[in-house]
Amino acid sequence: MHDHHEAVHILEHAEEAAKQQGKNKVTKIHLAIGDSSTYSEESIRMFLEDNWKGTVCEGAELCVRHVKTVLRCPRCAATFERVPFHYECPKCGTPGEPTDIGKEMDIEGFTFA
Repeated sequence: MHDHHEAVHILEHAEEAAKQQGKNKVTKIHLAIGDSSTYSEESIRMFLEDNWKGTVCEGAELCVRHVKTVLRCPRCAATFERVPFHYECPKCGTPGEPTDIGKEMDIEGFTFA
């Protein structure tokens, strides 16, 4: 259900950004979604399409940049991308700890017509 709320937030943000820019049409919505976030690109897309009728975003293209999950080694402080089912530091073999990289769901901007 939080994907629905996020989609509504995106539409509200787009309306405000378009107003500030003096534009009346958003052609692209640019998002960054982390691989370890709780958000689904497909759900966000569906909820945007379900709610954008009559808004400046109606018919806009959704452009998503996927952010890989990054872990940090507590032993040697190296950071590295998580590989599925492998959490060990490539430098020393110590299991990595989560960072905030890869958990995001950010609005990166809009393209206006």
